[in-house]
Amino acid sequence: MSKLLSLLSALILVLLLPLISLSQYPDSIRLNDVRFLTSHNSYKRKPDPKILKFLSHFKKQLGKDMDPIQMDYGHALLSEQLNTYHINGFELDVNYDPKGGHFAKRRINFFVGGLKQKSRDSLLLKPGFKILHIADVDYESNYTTFIQALTEIRDWSTQHPNHTPIFINIEIKRDAPADYSKALDFLGFSKSIPFVPEALNDLDMEIHSVFGAAPEILFTPKMLRDTFSSCKERLSTIDWPAMNDLLGKVFIVLDGDFNGICTKALNTGEDRPMFVYGQPGEPETAFVIRNEPQGREEEIRALTDLYMVRTRTDAGTLEARSLDYSRYNAVMKSQAQIITTDYYRADPLLSPFVVSIEQFKQNTLHLFLRSRGF
Repeated sequence: MSKLLSLLSALILVLLLPLISLSQYPDSIRLNDVRFLTSHNSYKRKPDPKILKFLSHFKKQLGKDMDPIQMDYGHALLSEQLNTYHINGFELDVNYDPKGGHFAKRRINFFVGGLKQKSRDSLLLKPGFKILHIADVDYESNYTTFIQALTEIRDWSTQHPNHTPIFINIEIKRDAPADYSKALDFLGFSKSIPFVPEALNDLDMEIHSVFGAAPEILFTPKMLRDTFSSCKERLSTIDWPAMNDLLGKVFIVLDGDFNGICTKALNTGEDRPMFVYGQPGEPETAFVIRNEPQGREEEIRALTDLYMVRTRTDAGTLEARSLDYSRYNAVMKSQAQIITTDYYRADPLLSPFVVSIEQFKQNTLHLFLRSRGF
């Protein structure tokens, strides 16, 4: 009983006090024993109400991806999420723009009226990955470039050197509205730029350009492999590193490994800065996505013994609008470690729906204790 209480106390501290310097945990607590609250599309600002109203007239034709109801959410700055809401992870959508200028146009504004059709942000004209949700449509972002967002995270990490680990989920945006609609293509909406193998190198370069100034922050696949031949061998043999050894670290995990480009790169043994979400059993898989937790609770729970599993408590404002916690409850039962939400703070225009640190306090036993002999 005393072991149970000491482990529980330490785990509560890990999640509830992420900004305080905690120099010691029981050595038995590994990274995959702890659950982290993270945000989804963490850079995003709400679209202009005029755009949402315009899109609402064409909901059936546009499909779910451009449903204005599901776009109507936004986030605080990354540093505010860390400081105020104790968020320990972010999702950043990266859009490939090797020549610059591809995302400066906001074509939908031509049809809405009263909004500028071209951004005055000079950073959009420069080469590099841009951060936005849907080209031409849902483009409002707290950060223009991938480098801007990474820099804010790096600076915060440097200022809080003993923080609990931070997870940066990178989603490669592979399409744009004009890619799947001939009508939108005809009306002048932009098509996406294909993510080619060279783009992965460009992504690596941007990460190194930011974290090269503080290389001790990043925890890479090579660090996890250590002396083992693969992540699988390391995790199967000696488990994840202890929490004590990961204070102040940032993990970057890539979502959207098209044509196996990223997995092939990792398998070369190079020290790339990013993990890649993979399938259980693959040599380099350390992180797994199961965004739909309902009906998969036991599967996810079994995966957490070896992997870090990401899932979502809500999606597209739907749970918030209906005050529906069924998905949240499935996440709690699943024991997935990387818990992603758009509602670490409630939107008073929708409902009191919230997935917050304060709410986690009500689920302490259920939240922290996993089937690992604790």
